[in-house]
Amino acid sequence: MSEASVCKKILLSGQAGFRVHYCESHRTIELELGAMSLRLDEDALMLMRDALDSSVTKLEALHATRGSFRAFMRQLNMPD
Repeated sequence: MSEASVCKKILLSGQAGFRVHYCESHRTIELELGAMSLRLDEDALMLMRDALDSSVTKLEALHATRGSFRAFMRQLNMPD
């Protein structure tokens, strides 16, 4: 095995059941989600970050809207 093919991984983030490694040799990011892993290049990670940021923003707005609606309905003494 040549030295160029050996991964030099750096742990970027780690929590129970979820880790993010960066391989300096291959310039790839590896996401470990439990028993599943996903390898991405740097551009794909940036696209994923943008998509997740947008999704989180929309999900928060959805929850805020539903919370406001429920509060409004409670003021009217009406069930959701």
